[in-house]
Amino acid sequence: MLRATLVLAAAFILATAACAADIAFESRRVRAVLGDNAVWRAIVAKDTRQDLCSKAAGVPFATARVVGKTHQANRASLDGDRLTVGFKGADTVLVYRVTTKPDWLEFRLEQVKGTRPTHLDLVQVGVTPQAHLGSRLNCSWDEKQAICLMTLNLQSDGKAHRGKGFAWLRMRTQDAPGPRLEGAAAALVAAPTNLLHPILRQISLAHNLPRNEDANGTPSRALPLARQSYWFLTFGEKDVDKVIACCKKMGFRQVMMGSGSWCRTVGHYTFHRNRYPDGIESLKRTVAKLHAAGIKVGMHCFASKVSKIDTYVTPVPDRRFWVVDSAKLAAGIAAAGDTIRLAGDLSQWPGSPVCKQKTWEGGVAKHREVVIDDEIVAYESIGPEGKWDTLLGCHRGAWGTKAAAHKAGTTARRYGVDGCINGYIIDQETNLIEETTDRLAHIFNTCGFDMVYFDGGEDVDRRRFTHYVSKFQALAMSKFTKRPLVHMGTIMTHNLWHSFTRSATVDHYLNTVRGRIIAGGTWDKLPTVKDHIDRSVRYMHSVGEDRMPGELGWFGIWAKRTLTLPGNGGGRRVAIDGLQFDEIEYLMCKSLAYNAPISLQTSFSSMESHPLTPGILELIKAYEVIRLRGEVDEETKKRLRQPGKDHILTHAFKATVVNVDRDGKELNRGERWFQSFTEVVPLKEIAGDADLRAFIGKSDGAVDVPVWHVAGKEGDLSLDRRMVWLSSLDSTVTVIGPVHPPRRSVWVDIGPRRSVLKFRDETVEEVNKLLASARFDPRRPVKLWLQAEEAVRLVGKMAKGSAVGVKEAGAFGDVVLCTAPFNRTKPQPWHAEYRVKVPHKGRWTLWARVRYPHGGDLSFGLVRPGEAVTPSGNQVIGNCGANKKAWHWTGRGGGSTHAPPGQPITFTLDAGEFVFRITPREGGGTTATNPRLDALCLTDGPSYVPTDEEARKALRR
Repeated sequence: MLRATLVLAAAFILATAACAADIAFESRRVRAVLGDNAVWRAIVAKDTRQDLCSKAAGVPFATARVVGKTHQANRASLDGDRLTVGFKGADTVLVYRVTTKPDWLEFRLEQVKGTRPTHLDLVQVGVTPQAHLGSRLNCSWDEKQAICLMTLNLQSDGKAHRGKGFAWLRMRTQDAPGPRLEGAAAALVAAPTNLLHPILRQISLAHNLPRNEDANGTPSRALPLARQSYWFLTFGEKDVDKVIACCKKMGFRQVMMGSGSWCRTVGHYTFHRNRYPDGIESLKRTVAKLHAAGIKVGMHCFASKVSKIDTYVTPVPDRRFWVVDSAKLAAGIAAAGDTIRLAGDLSQWPGSPVCKQKTWEGGVAKHREVVIDDEIVAYESIGPEGKWDTLLGCHRGAWGTKAAAHKAGTTARRYGVDGCINGYIIDQETNLIEETTDRLAHIFNTCGFDMVYFDGGEDVDRRRFTHYVSKFQALAMSKFTKRPLVHMGTIMTHNLWHSFTRSATVDHYLNTVRGRIIAGGTWDKLPTVKDHIDRSVRYMHSVGEDRMPGELGWFGIWAKRTLTLPGNGGGRRVAIDGLQFDEIEYLMCKSLAYNAPISLQTSFSSMESHPLTPGILELIKAYEVIRLRGEVDEETKKRLRQPGKDHILTHAFKATVVNVDRDGKELNRGERWFQSFTEVVPLKEIAGDADLRAFIGKSDGAVDVPVWHVAGKEGDLSLDRRMVWLSSLDSTVTVIGPVHPPRRSVWVDIGPRRSVLKFRDETVEEVNKLLASARFDPRRPVKLWLQAEEAVRLVGKMAKGSAVGVKEAGAFGDVVLCTAPFNRTKPQPWHAEYRVKVPHKGRWTLWARVRYPHGGDLSFGLVRPGEAVTPSGNQVIGNCGANKKAWHWTGRGGGSTHAPPGQPITFTLDAGEFVFRITPREGGGTTATNPRLDALCLTDGPSYVPTDEEARKALRR
């Protein structure tokens, strides 16, 4: 045995021995050999005696971009701890300091001789591919061995790629903008995989890299908080009890507060006083109340940009924004005038019909602006054709700046624009980023937030994209005092790996669909919700390759709606179902299978408008409780991971498990949870009703059929059977029947929750036929009608039409309207008050019949007594702009392109009197132009929308 060991040791030494001209770097864990031609010859992990170098790849130590051309390193020499590297076809020479640490090797660029590179692959290695490649971590690994190139500062950024038969690990840097090449550094780590994280942590400590860990040194990504699901929404101080109640319904312990909850302007981070009347003190109280309920609170924020309505922009725009492009005035201009000619080619500016870029975040209009001296000019287009040097349709003094005369030769600066918040992107080489993050950190620390999401990470100077994505987050995190935090953001970079807690967020389904349309893009075919979930799963997998926890989100809850897709003839309208149970269960199965938290981005109004919401929240909680218990076996998880396969949770119960010996004597006992999942497929037909949704599958000798109504409509499903079993999420099984002749059928309540019908001793084919021949009898909704003139009080400038000489053809009676201009910034207490007796407790929907004399997306306000008039968000009724100036029934629309009726406005009401007020919100400001209100309908029908015919009969008009 000793002889064999000696032979193996000798072979290992010979295999890794360097030639006389080779350069060897060696630590306790790795021996790396570089040829004098600057190509890697060996990278041997000493713990496993495995040579990780892909010799066939022939990857050189470095690659430089010099005067627009790429040059590979072709010579290297070592003098003491100084490594000198030259490049083929260039006079560039780089000098590195090499430092050997026990567990890694460090390479730091100290000097550049000859022509300076603009871009540099500082250190790169080609390695034999392992099972996993973390592109952001810059690491190739399997269960036993890992090799990683880790940055030592924010000057360089790691990125891994798959080559042909090898994995390529690169550490990149550049000479401008920002820090120069000198000082950029990287560490080479080759170690057993179980030691990788401790070694990388030691590197982060040694070089003060951005990190985020608890008092014991455990990174946040390895703490239980990384696996907690969270709710992402906008809310005010008065909403905190509703937030706590919803968290309990979903089993969530984390909430992310949307930036718009409290922040009116990004930059100075001013407060929405309508939601947080005492500013920072209100916000602090809100966070404290959520903490008292055991809920961690996150701040969703924008830290790399500034709102155009912030005082950094108006009335005098700051000069410390990123200048994307510029051109000089070809001639002097006066303070008036709608054309501006510039001395330059504007063909690739936004608004040019020949611009190659066709999609613009938030729409191109937000990007069609230039800053000249202290004036912002918005323009409509660029011309004339062939010259492309003139801004046309100029709106002078935009965003509250002052229109002024400007001399010839004055620079017109085009700032980088974020189309999400409609703001300008900060130049991070100025001290503006220090000022804004100081203010942000003051609010964060004062209020005691536990989590942060840096949104809009992509909105930075793209000339050094990853550096600036990392810089603003690292700067803000350095000013946040609490640790550990949950650190998330749009983009996780190599530089932020030690700080991030989890990653992999994508916009929710509707935002993804609408976002492309708003940006100017098109959809040939809309993705399904499950396609969207599969995309999220793939993203989660990709960050898993970086050894980082992923999440499945953001995911939304939405009611049925219609989207207009761009196209010929004005586009096409596509109906989008509200979120359905099979879609949310598909998501929750993947969450359970991968132990991945979900993030739910929605709003109170969106949840209230969707009749399936209560059942959806119940389903989420059922899965969340199971996932956090961690008792689902690996074989079940493997089944649930299958893409494109639907499964349902059929039962989850706790039982006492008793272990006995061979003689039956009890050894021990304990409680254990058991879960069962059935694979199902869509049912083609049920009761001939397209709005009944059902799936079918067989498990444990029974046929399982989850069924519900897509719009939450309640009714009775009549089945030609004497008995059927009904299973609920809490594992309660209800036996319906048996019935006796002469009646041979059972009635099952169907509605806004997912019910699972169980059929014993029958085949799938038999149950299919049974359900196809079933009958569904929907219950008739209660409808309570009100004429506008029935207001019990008219306050301020709200009046009946008959009192101000307004008579409306097509109205069912006397209309109500506002007779004066309305101040939305400081709302006047004008309103029409209505009272209606609600016959039973439940979810009720309010619709209004309105007309806007000049058309457009106008609206009224809707408040309950005691509510402050904002008037925005949930207080809007109307806003369906595609109304052709006609009378129409409306809920809550989304703007000028939205056709009536919009989304339902839903309340959960007790039996008794319901009091609400209609307030003015927008309009032309005169009796002739302001919106008219004719009638109101309050109904318990979740899918019911009033018609004029029904209203006329009910109101006897």
